[in-house]
Amino acid sequence: MGLLAYVFSETDLELVWLNLIASGWGIFFVLAVYGIAFWIDTIAWQFTLPSTKFSWVYNLWKVRMVGAAFGKMLPFSAFGGAPIKGYLLKKHYGIGYREGAASIILVESTHMISMIIFMASGVYLISLLPEFPENYYTFSKISLAVLSVGILGFYIVQRYRITSIAGGWISRQALGRKLEKFLRHLQEFDERLVHFYTRKRRLFFGALGLNLLNWYLGALEVYIILYFLGHPISLGEAIILETFVELVRAGTFFIPATLGTQEAAFLLATGAITGQPALGVATALMRRVREIVWFILGFSLGWQYSTSPSELAQAAQKEMGKDAA
Repeated sequence: MGLLAYVFSETDLELVWLNLIASGWGIFFVLAVYGIAFWIDTIAWQFTLPSTKFSWVYNLWKVRMVGAAFGKMLPFSAFGGAPIKGYLLKKHYGIGYREGAASIILVESTHMISMIIFMASGVYLISLLPEFPENYYTFSKISLAVLSVGILGFYIVQRYRITSIAGGWISRQALGRKLEKFLRHLQEFDERLVHFYTRKRRLFFGALGLNLLNWYLGALEVYIILYFLGHPISLGEAIILETFVELVRAGTFFIPATLGTQEAAFLLATGAITGQPALGVATALMRRVREIVWFILGFSLGWQYSTSPSELAQAAQKEMGKDAA
């Protein structure tokens, strides 16, 4: 909140308001592009759940809408809404927690791997843009390198059963015998991940390709926003802007809705490219409008999934009964 207040204090808010008024119906085009991207992302998630029919994708879309709304409001971005999605899949669609959690981790993995590919193209374009400050370029290279190492490590842990190997070592210890049931579930979970990476490669690359397309649709969204704000830029510059903003967002994922950091990133990057920092704040605010619309839709859909305390108690007793059996 402090960062957001600072951004506004350093911005000509009257100019921002005039830019937003000038955008006219542009927000509807922004919503249309994001709506398409959201459906594409849902189809990518469907690829990680091959046991369900493709016609079932609408149910996944609803679950994603609710999970995305919670995820934006909670810390840790997409992973903040993951428990909500897993719970809805289990309660309303009969998909077990292990299968649901595996699919969420798989789609997030393809999402992050595709993000690195997209950002690599953006950092390369930054190197070709002479007016982009050198320190911004250095920040982009270092951030991309750190993210790449982290995401590669996350993939290796899944692909090569590192958790199962660690679990096997623990099982041979005294404590391991007490955790035998948990470790067995952990090994079954790992098998689901490895099975997807090794025997479902077409689905893996399909989900990866769809997620990569989504990143470029995000750049298209920036391009459309600035076009309607009356300051069109090239698609390459839109990719640069999206890359820089996403690098900042990735580094501040623990902040709910990346409040303040997104606005600051747009302020700096758009100012560097166009010479008008106020355009960056206007762009960020148009994205906030889109997010608010998505919040409302997501929480509205959440009402049909809402559960009363008595239903929660009954569900908990049922699960306890299964465990006892």
